[in-house]
Amino acid sequence: MNKKKKNQLIILFILLLITAAAFGALKVYQKNAPKEEEAKEESYSVLAIDSSQVTDIGLIGSEGTVNLVRAGEGFQCPEDESLAIDGSAVELFLSDVCSITASMKIEDVEDMAQYGLDDPSVNLTLQWDNNMYTVRLGDYNSIISGYYLNINDENTVYVVSSSVYYALDKSPEDFRLTEAEEEGEALPESED
Repeated sequence: MNKKKKNQLIILFILLLITAAAFGALKVYQKNAPKEEEAKEESYSVLAIDSSQVTDIGLIGSEGTVNLVRAGEGFQCPEDESLAIDGSAVELFLSDVCSITASMKIEDVEDMAQYGLDDPSVNLTLQWDNNMYTVRLGDYNSIISGYYLNINDENTVYVVSSSVYYALDKSPEDFRLTEAEEEGEALPESED
């Protein structure tokens, strides 16, 4: 056998070994890889409300108390009707809180205190027509990286992400128009 053919056979043999090793590694990976069903994290719909129907918002949180009532196209504060409310901030808040999902659900809970829901860090009420939803946010669990949440005093507790906490816990200042925004609304648009 000449030297050229011998080199070609060696190269082909090496390629065959590499292909076999790759195939074996792929089989081991597939055997140990989690199934798609296992890899997917479960998600529970906690709250799904049409935000455009909400007429009253009551919020008690670490940042203070907020009461807002729908007035025409926007919202106003019943305690101080002269207070300018930022409608887009309210709509953003409603879009966040009217659609909440959870990563975990704990059913048949008898003691809400163990989840911090007897004295919640945030207590939100949303009302319209004859409907009212109460959303309570309890303690943070660092092991599962989530907050405990309860709806309408049901005996189910949900675990939600920190983003839900930050969406819910607002101050009155978060809904007020700033002076610059108020002046900007008062100025007529220039015609070019």
